Amino acid sequence: MSKQKVLRLNTEICNECGRDVSPGSGLFINRIIDFDDYKTRKIMNKPFPKGGYICRECDEKLNNIS
Repeated sequence: MSKQKVLRLNTEICNECGRDVSPGSGLFINRIIDFDDYKTRKIMNKPFPKGGYICRECDEKLNNIS
């Protein structure tokens, strides 16, 4: 897979809520990288599988569920 294609698949959005987590968004500093690839996130039924990150708020929600 080309580097350009990888960059397109892993955009700077939260894969749970779809919010922008890029620099300047206000959510950049506390974002958490999601090391799962696009196909795995699709299988896991992530709402925004192209997102390569999870924002702090979604991470807190996910951790409070378990």
